[in-house]
Amino acid sequence: MAKCSKVKKPLEILEKSDLEKIHQTSMKILEEIGVKMDDPRAIKLFKEHGCEVDETKRVVKISEGLIKERLKKVPKVFTLGTRSGDKMEVGSGGFYMLSPSDNTYIIDMETGMRRATTLDDCVKMARLVDALEFYHISCTPALPQEIPSQIRGLCAAAETLRNTEKHYLPEPTASTEAKYIIKMAEAIAGGEDKLRKNPIISTVICPTSPLQFPENSLAPLWEFAQKKLPLDISSAPLTGVGSPVTMAGSLALSNAENLSGTTLIELVSGGSPALYGGSCLPFDMSAANLTHGAIEFGIFSLAEAQLARFYGIPSYGAGGGNTAKLFDAQAGYEKMATTLLSYLAGNDLAVECSLDNHSLFACEDLVIQNEISGMVVRFGKNFQVNDETIAFDVIKNVGIGGSFLGEKHTRTHVRTDFWYPPLADRATYDVWLAKGGKELRIKAKERAKQILAEHKPAPLDPDVDRKIDEIIKEAKKEVGL
Repeated sequence: MAKCSKVKKPLEILEKSDLEKIHQTSMKILEEIGVKMDDPRAIKLFKEHGCEVDETKRVVKISEGLIKERLKKVPKVFTLGTRSGDKMEVGSGGFYMLSPSDNTYIIDMETGMRRATTLDDCVKMARLVDALEFYHISCTPALPQEIPSQIRGLCAAAETLRNTEKHYLPEPTASTEAKYIIKMAEAIAGGEDKLRKNPIISTVICPTSPLQFPENSLAPLWEFAQKKLPLDISSAPLTGVGSPVTMAGSLALSNAENLSGTTLIELVSGGSPALYGGSCLPFDMSAANLTHGAIEFGIFSLAEAQLARFYGIPSYGAGGGNTAKLFDAQAGYEKMATTLLSYLAGNDLAVECSLDNHSLFACEDLVIQNEISGMVVRFGKNFQVNDETIAFDVIKNVGIGGSFLGEKHTRTHVRTDFWYPPLADRATYDVWLAKGGKELRIKAKERAKQILAEHKPAPLDPDVDRKIDEIIKEAKKEVGL
């Protein structure tokens, strides 16, 4: 797992007056319109803290005072753990990339055709993510379509936990699923207290725009928050559909959703780690489809990371966005643009979006995105200026018309300032042709196959592995399977 730093000087596109205007509009939305919270526990909790509630419509109007009070509870720095013992400090200068999540389709490595994902795909993709160094966090890679929907996410979670040693971020959609995923994590960590001290799992909660938190979002929020496990509120409205078509209007509404969700987390937990996240999604009116690859998707990431800093909360963004159906030139330029903008935004975490608007998994896509991420985070490393690196003595020794190739300084520093991408071909045309003349996508697929043949994450302890099987059986019984 590569150690990556956030960009030192984030790119900012909003003036202070812009931030204040967005904030004040979000406060008016929450105080005058409110948010629907489709869970009686949330309604009760907001009412106990002085909010105006409509229990029939399940609408809560939240005051600016309560929001500010609860934002103070959000830790500025917190740790994400892994079962291999690695620690990732969020909010202290590190940058962490997440893998794509919950894909229902995959491009078959042998046929090249799209098909429904299976449990075996979930196993293989989790192992692939585990091996690629610029993925720090593994999401659930695939939702196996052959598994009954009631336990599909849970079975996928079990196989992901078995096949990656990295931090795991699932996105459960029901209380039962969230509860049993936490049970599995507790079994791996060694109990509830040990999981809290070393949180090897976290989750993302997505509101339904405009201004709704459905039961399938609030139930997992409640399960994770009461255990004080890390959460991210990730508002991602479709512009012109779930939010105003203007970028400023979408940001005001998205900000209201993020703040109301974060307030609820802190009301439930009184100090759970939380991230301000998401990115408004441009909706292409001519194509009648969302567009993860739109340049505005990256611009939204810049603005939302700036809002997170405005509130003093770590941020979670989105990168690798694209609308391509294969890893082609469109996928490449859209992924690079959105990943780079999310990184330059100063985000602490960024999730990669898979092909076809975050719905289509491909092994070569993962391998190439890993290289894109490596190029992007090289930006954060910058370069040092000191007597050794400025090399005046070396320049004087070589003199006019000489060569630096034979200098010890060159051998010492050949890899300190430059990153060498493993897949990109930088040779001459003739050398490239002599080596087979392979395009990048083919080389990435071959690399994926090699990793799957060779990389084996450390297995779970046999007792823990059996415990996970028992948890799956218990869950099946609860849902009537």
